[in-house]
Amino acid sequence: MSARRLDRDDFNRPTLQVARNLVGTYIVRSFNHHRIAAMITETEAYKGPKDAASHAYRGLRTTRVEPLYRDGGTAYVYLVYGMHWLLNFSTVGAGRPEGVLIRAVAVDGDTGREWVVGPGRVTRRLRIDRKLDGIDATTSSALWLEDRGVRVATRRIMRGPRVGVDYAGPYWAARPWRFWIDAERLHVR
Repeated sequence: MSARRLDRDDFNRPTLQVARNLVGTYIVRSFNHHRIAAMITETEAYKGPKDAASHAYRGLRTTRVEPLYRDGGTAYVYLVYGMHWLLNFSTVGAGRPEGVLIRAVAVDGDTGREWVVGPGRVTRRLRIDRKLDGIDATTSSALWLEDRGVRVATRRIMRGPRVGVDYAGPYWAARPWRFWIDAERLHVR
């Protein structure tokens, strides 16, 4: 099966659906005549103004979060702790600041599969930084997502609370909006 680039319709859907469906798709990063492809193995959903863990909580709209307000498939790349870039993609549609954080990927290389766990490690491995903030992944030649026909059975995808959002309070920290597969569960067809 040939790869199909994800388009606007793949992102302009309910955020939880996008977060689950991105597991098993590939991020492709092209730079300096090099290309890295990595299968997404973990995501987290953020549901905008009502979600106390979201950067757009209570309708916050700053230059930093503006990519979340754009059409689905827009990259939202921001710095945390002054050292880690994190990659998100906007969802739902323009004007609705919801998105999906990419938390882990698997990169197939010459020495086998490399598991890259942690959103800061993902961006470092894929060479993603602020330069990609706000790009449209449905049309960009530097960063895009592909469906390569990998199907991960629903029973193999784990679902649980998001990581590192205790500041949002117990209700929001407990939302089961993280989706992942691990090395032992990765049996794809």
